[in-house]
Amino acid sequence: MRRYQETAFRTAFLVLRDSAEAEDAAQEAFVKAYRAIGRFREGPLRPWLLKIVVNESLNRAKSRKRREAMAERAAGDPPAMQGWSIDEAVISRERAQQVHAALEALKEQERAIIYLRYFLMLSEQELAQYLGCPPGTVKSRLHRALGKLREVVAREYPALLAEGA
Repeated sequence: MRRYQETAFRTAFLVLRDSAEAEDAAQEAFVKAYRAIGRFREGPLRPWLLKIVVNESLNRAKSRKRREAMAERAAGDPPAMQGWSIDEAVISRERAQQVHAALEALKEQERAIIYLRYFLMLSEQELAQYLGCPPGTVKSRLHRALGKLREVVAREYPALLAEGA
């Protein structure tokens, strides 16, 4: 658990963007992994564990969206915009929000493969194990997801392309 604790938290945080909820999701994922350890097949533990973390985080994100939608309907207020920034020492807040918005325009599975590959630095081999498919399939799914991200950026945030993002 200690070996993967930080990676599990970072993975959950990328999906949930909330520290407390990410800690809860990571902890719950460890509990679920412990209960399912008998089903673990031989191979690297990290992709298997991260799949559990991502699934738990996605479930929590869906639940949160449902709760927020119910609260908004009850209050009659328009949906609140959620901001997100990537380490502001490296990238400006506005650009980070545009990147986040572009990623949010993708399907959950497309977002997840981009997060896992480029934010958490999983290798293609680890992604293949995570997705349960051959490395060639990982490459094609990643290529398609990046292509869709490029389309969203070109259409909605052309300034990001001019900056070389």
